[in-house]
Amino acid sequence: MLNIAEVKAQCFDFAANEAVRIPAPVELQIRHYIESHDGINLKIFAGQYQYVPVFNVINHSRRQFTDGVYLFTWGSHDSGRLFINRKGKIVILRNGSVADIMTDYTSFLKQHQLPEATQVRYLSAVAAFVQFRYKDQQMLIKSGALMELK
Repeated sequence: MLNIAEVKAQCFDFAANEAVRIPAPVELQIRHYIESHDGINLKIFAGQYQYVPVFNVINHSRRQFTDGVYLFTWGSHDSGRLFINRKGKIVILRNGSVADIMTDYTSFLKQHQLPEATQVRYLSAVAAFVQFRYKDQQMLIKSGALMELK
């Protein structure tokens, strides 16, 4: 029988104090991803990079960076990006579409042997994010901040 832990990923209204402290190499990978894939220049202000918060999607109250599903966001009109940390290596899931996210998640599972309960917990977090992202984009379209997607 499958033992499934509760996933608290239904709410993506993270408070700033819920951000997870991440290792410098992970932070650099995220910054590189944002600059190369999103075309956003993360400028240095007063000798420091612009803050990019990272949140634990499965357990909001856990601030320690461990294996799991995380979200980072670079701005108010960005729904965020999911990434999976597995033994210190991160895999950032594309979020251009539901198919992109699911393809990347499936690819991750093929490359990493995880217990079935962990796979289900991660999938629940991914599904909750997809629902959040869809609603967020619909609100942005309605407000005129984003053109309708096809």
